[in-house]
Amino acid sequence: MKYFKTAQFVPGKGDAWTYYECDDNETIQRQLTYIPETGEISKVPDPIVKRLYRPELLEPSVAEEFISLWEKE
Repeated sequence: MKYFKTAQFVPGKGDAWTYYECDDNETIQRQLTYIPETGEISKVPDPIVKRLYRPELLEPSVAEEFISLWEKE
């Protein structure tokens, strides 16, 4: 698996980080959005969009980071 992340500012909440878990062909398997300042997590176990949009703009991430957020309530 490959892992990526990207951030976008949300007014009044801070940065919202979106994480992607992809297979070796970079097809999205799961994704989540995490806002550290508020502790909000939104999980998408089977995303409708399966292709990464502009993958060259994404930062690499690691499995441990994605999985630790995925397992949070």
